[in-house]
This record gives sequence, C-alpha cells and structure tokens, in this order.
Amino acid sequence: MGILKRNNCFYDTSRFGQPQIRIYHKMGKGKQMPRYLLKCGCCDEKLEIYYSDDGLEIGGVNGAIEDWREILFPLLLIEQKGDKLIDRRIVRAKLTKQ
Repeated sequence: MGILKRNNCFYDTSRFGQPQIRIYHKMGKGKQMPRYLLKCGCCDEKLEIYYSDDGLEIGGVNGAIEDWREILFPLLLIEQKGDKLIDRRIVRAKLTKQ
C-alpha cells in the first residue's frame, strides 16, 4: 500500500467541489503502530487511523480488516466478488444509460 500524498491546502475545493480532506502519515516507532491523521478541509476536526497487517483502529475503535471492509465497502459503493473489487457507481451508471 502506497502512502497517499496531498498538498493539504486549507479549504481546497478544486477537485470535488467540497473542501478536500487533509491527510498526514506517521511511521510506527517502537510499540506504536503507523497512523494516518485525517483533518477536515474546513475546520480543525480530525480522525486518527492506526493500522497493522491484521487490523485497524479508526477513531479509537479496534477491528479486524475484514470487519472494517464489511462495514465500509457498502458505504463507499464498493462490492467485493472473490478477489475483485467492483465500483458499484460505474455499474449503476451503465444501468441508467440503457
């Protein structure tokens, strides 16, 4: 997994029409796991995501990666079929064009 890099400008609406999430990454040291720090694009609200090979802690809630996938994929309109991930937005767009 590559580390996402962004410009992190405050209130940058150029890509999506809404303030872009600012993202920061810290490598793990000693017993501390590596983490992503996500900050709101228009205020100082933030969310920390700690990750390892077998689990994620998002906002202080620990869980297995498979458990997080089960919860988050439907919200992101992503469907998993076997080893493939399918973007349901594309499938939905094709159905409405027909």
